[in-house]
Amino acid sequence: MPSAEPAPAPSPTVAIVTLGCGRNEVDSQNAAGLLAASGYRLVADPEQADAVVVNTCAFVEAAKRESIETVLDAAALKEHGRARTVLVTGCLAERYTEELRAELPEADAIVPFADYGRLPELLGGSATPAQPTLVPAGRRALPMVFPTPAGAAFPARAPARGPVALVKLAEGCDRDCSFCAIPSFRGRFRSRRPTEILDEVAWLAGQGVSEVCLVAENSTSYGKDLGGREALIHLLRDLAGIDGLRRVRLNYLQPDELTAGLLEEMAANPVVCSYFDLSLQHASAPVLRRMRRGGSAGAFLDLVARIRALDPDAAFRSNFILGFPGERKADVRELEAFLEAARLDWVAFFAWSAEDGTTAIDLDGRVPAATARARVECVQEVQDRLLAEAQQAWVGRRLEVLVERVESGAAEGRSFREAPDADGVVRVEGAPLSLRVGEYLPVVVTAAEGPELLARPAG
Repeated sequence: MPSAEPAPAPSPTVAIVTLGCGRNEVDSQNAAGLLAASGYRLVADPEQADAVVVNTCAFVEAAKRESIETVLDAAALKEHGRARTVLVTGCLAERYTEELRAELPEADAIVPFADYGRLPELLGGSATPAQPTLVPAGRRALPMVFPTPAGAAFPARAPARGPVALVKLAEGCDRDCSFCAIPSFRGRFRSRRPTEILDEVAWLAGQGVSEVCLVAENSTSYGKDLGGREALIHLLRDLAGIDGLRRVRLNYLQPDELTAGLLEEMAANPVVCSYFDLSLQHASAPVLRRMRRGGSAGAFLDLVARIRALDPDAAFRSNFILGFPGERKADVRELEAFLEAARLDWVAFFAWSAEDGTTAIDLDGRVPAATARARVECVQEVQDRLLAEAQQAWVGRRLEVLVERVESGAAEGRSFREAPDADGVVRVEGAPLSLRVGEYLPVVVTAAEGPELLARPAG
């Protein structure tokens, strides 16, 4: 009898742990697509993986520490688990490549952006090389957004895992904010081609994705390197024509780049959420100038008023830095007054920290860390009250909720007002037993509890 063919070796498994912002999430999805096309099987649990890729963040000191701790935790699995290889990617790997190679021997490789195409090789080369036929039918290979060798391209991103997906508009940043080092390692602003974005969104929609969140360092800069800022308006109009796409959420908006035409398009476009993620950072003009940013409390209030004139129900998110060098008590009071007047929905506050490679590190007027933290707590109390009032104003009103979890007659999801993994949620009691994840459910809001709205299905 002829001997039986040996069973094929199981595909090596890899887990990708992602830290930081939505742009990193997209990078991880692209890396996952490359690895899957190269014969690796993606798993969610690092303890069940033969290899672990840690996609790091380097935005602030706390993020750097978390990234290092995560790498060390992954490396410990080589001693006590099944993992054989740990790779470090992301902003920390790009910004401190040689330092990490010298000081983090627990990692098998520190992988800067330009080497992402070598991920299968760096993981040990035990999987099969990527083949063009592994790219999903009808889907051309997408180039990585950050620099790659001439002519290099990545296979399609990993398949969608739910009804929501992030899509990157661009890479890099041309701004010169004194508190931020991102341009030093992410490079100049580079827009993706509209056809490439549309191809990706259409592919995702074909897998059941109905909400797409567009991300970039500055989404409102999109197209300035492609011949004009009208490119973003045209892209939003083209996105509205993609079958199955119900929501487009535009993130990371610079206030001084929000043109009247873009505001009008966001208000009129049937798929664009009336959700304005404004990068404000402060409301005091002197502090903003030291941050190398424009604007003022008056200018920002005018912008909010213009948006509400187009849509009174528009939702707003923003971030603010407290304790920036030179910030006075009067500046904090001006920020509090701005918050009272603007009545934004979702707001995050951060205490300033000195970052390598930023000009703010050399500014005088340092605010003690304890004082900065106290200021964060103070303004957070103000915003918590304002959020409670904003949430209460929706009681008795109707919303359409994208269902993301269903369990025993209850459901959880988000309306146009809430971005994924950033804002609150809507909890629905008495949901139909036939309800499925990915459906849109009209509801009536019955109560508000902090960042959550409680609702029932609309009759």
